[in-house]
Amino acid sequence: MNNYANANGVGNRDGDGDGNQGHQIPEHLLRVAPRPRDVTFTLTGRQLEILYVRWDAARIHVHQQIYNPNLPFQPYPLPPAWSEEARAMMVLWIARERRMFEMEMQELEYLLGLRGAR
Repeated sequence: MNNYANANGVGNRDGDGDGNQGHQIPEHLLRVAPRPRDVTFTLTGRQLEILYVRWDAARIHVHQQIYNPNLPFQPYPLPPAWSEEARAMMVLWIARERRMFEMEMQELEYLLGLRGAR
């Protein structure tokens, strides 16, 4: 059995309708879909407070793993219960911060002459 629409004689062969000829997304679908960069999100003050406190705990754990691995580790605090929306915002925030850190380290390498000139 062949499940490919074009192989079965179904679909738009000349690419002038709503078919998927040439693997193009139909224009009417692009007009409706929100653009990722148009979406904004904000964290509440409480969410930011929780995030920064946990970030500090993570830094302490990492520094201890590197500099004092023989000491017993503090137990991890229980994670907060996030709504799906807040969880998604946290994931986006962390991804942005990770990318910002990577960009800062690249800039530092350029400034220190450790990378080629731009």
